[in-house]
Amino acid sequence: MWAIVAAGVWACWQWLPHDWLWPRTVWTGWLIVPAALNWIYFLGGGLWANRAPARSAGAVEQVVTRGVYAKVRHPIYSADIFLAWGVACFWPAVWLVVGTVWGAVVLAGWMKLEESVLVRRFGDAYRDYQHRVPMIVPRYFR
Repeated sequence: MWAIVAAGVWACWQWLPHDWLWPRTVWTGWLIVPAALNWIYFLGGGLWANRAPARSAGAVEQVVTRGVYAKVRHPIYSADIFLAWGVACFWPAVWLVVGTVWGAVVLAGWMKLEESVLVRRFGDAYRDYQHRVPMIVPRYFR
């Protein structure tokens, strides 16, 4: 999956213009700060709350719904998408914005594939989790 994202972004960098879509301002520059904080929180929280799949996906015996997984179903992918959009707002070049769209589309497709596997593996427990927790945009204060 990451090879597909990287290949798409590289192709955008190679073949699309490097012109600015909008001028960089103080406001667009500050968008990278919450994006980076969001990335740190969700990437770190996702890795901490669900360490077992890093060792073996077969070792996971139940749906993880604690920590950042109570706010969003795919915290690491969500963090990467938000950070990419923060960077694209900070450096609003055509190739980077198109590459960010490409990455978000690939990650969304990957999340759908993962969810179909999780529904088959965990059944109603995962379906209930899907109804309670958003996929990408987190609920910070819930």
